[in-house]
Amino acid sequence: MNPYIVKIRRMAKKIIAYSMEGEEKVYRIRHTPFQIKRRYTRRYHRKWEHLPVQSNKVIFDNYMGKGYGCNGKYVTEALLEMDTDLDIVWTVQDPAKQKELFPDRVRLVRYGSSEAMREYATAGVWAGNYQMVHYLNQGLLKKPNQIYIQMWHGSFGIKKIENDCKNLTQDKNWTTLAKRSSQYTDFWISNSSFETAVYRQAFWDVGQVLEFGHPRNDIFFNGRDKQARDKVERYIGKRGHRLLLYVPTFRDAYMDWEQPLDTTGLTGSLKARFGGDWLVLKRLHPRIASSTQAVRQETENCVNVTAYPDIQELLAAADVVITDYSSAVFDFLLTGRPAFLYASDYDSYQQMRGLYYPLSETPFAIAADNQSLWENIKAFDETAYRDKVHDFLAGKGSVENGDAAKRTAELIVRCAAQNRQK
Repeated sequence: MNPYIVKIRRMAKKIIAYSMEGEEKVYRIRHTPFQIKRRYTRRYHRKWEHLPVQSNKVIFDNYMGKGYGCNGKYVTEALLEMDTDLDIVWTVQDPAKQKELFPDRVRLVRYGSSEAMREYATAGVWAGNYQMVHYLNQGLLKKPNQIYIQMWHGSFGIKKIENDCKNLTQDKNWTTLAKRSSQYTDFWISNSSFETAVYRQAFWDVGQVLEFGHPRNDIFFNGRDKQARDKVERYIGKRGHRLLLYVPTFRDAYMDWEQPLDTTGLTGSLKARFGGDWLVLKRLHPRIASSTQAVRQETENCVNVTAYPDIQELLAAADVVITDYSSAVFDFLLTGRPAFLYASDYDSYQQMRGLYYPLSETPFAIAADNQSLWENIKAFDETAYRDKVHDFLAGKGSVENGDAAKRTAELIVRCAAQNRQK
């Protein structure tokens, strides 16, 4: 965003306060009685409220229009295999550029556009992996015969989320809309008793939770990872390497790491422990993709794959994963392959964001600097690690077995059928 716009917004916040009250936004000049009220749902009532709901339409969103990935992708593929008559719509940031990533039967509309609002207003089923705050802020309201399925983008993740995270709930207007998004949700898709408990604690008015597993994790079962490996190697244009996937998450207060990863020393330690020639694939979180970590010159043994559309395929292709606090590693542990934590800012991050349990309770060896990371890799004990992964999954009540996409697709078909009968 333009720095001048950011500066103007910050100055405006010092003068003007606003709150959300029902279907109105109330703007107040601080320290004065002056206020203006605006009904932010007015356009919805005028343009879309009267439109009938189409029971056979389902609309998907992956993390605010990021593209064909996460749970929605695998549910969509399951629906297409079932050969239903559903009208499948996805919201994406650039329909023209992203069309080639989607099956022909899927319609695309631009994320946040009037067309997307119309699709949401008329779809029988909403399916997403993130709070619908953006659309609710534009005035979207849920009709009585619409079904909202929340598949979320976490896993056995360690970072605190939503109502458990004070950095998020400081914004009272965001909280108002996030609460409404939760209240709109009819079904929550969980992969474990642990995640079910997190849903009930971190969100608001959580109703029916279905422990189906996460559809995106089906890729780790029944040999599906081999196809992903081939796709990734074609994308990077290199074959014959062993692959290390580095997936750091974002920071709420800053964008760069205290001690950046030394990929040269890293590949040396991987070769010493596991053999082979190694290539580092660096996948940055969307919120840090423009930071100095992203634009820093890549080395011969490191490829930036941040633009790759589906992180699950990267995980399925990887021989080893390194992260700090990303929930991606808790998907990857379903493969049983080695993973390591590189958390150089553990104390400050824990204080800033908050964790559901200590890193020491995970199966992963923890390092605070590059030298310790290399030593952890060289000392990796496969048998001990395998036992820790088994105990961790059992302790979290994991239900992952490779059938989550089918289960969720069947839920959508049932919802569509029920809507037809109303």
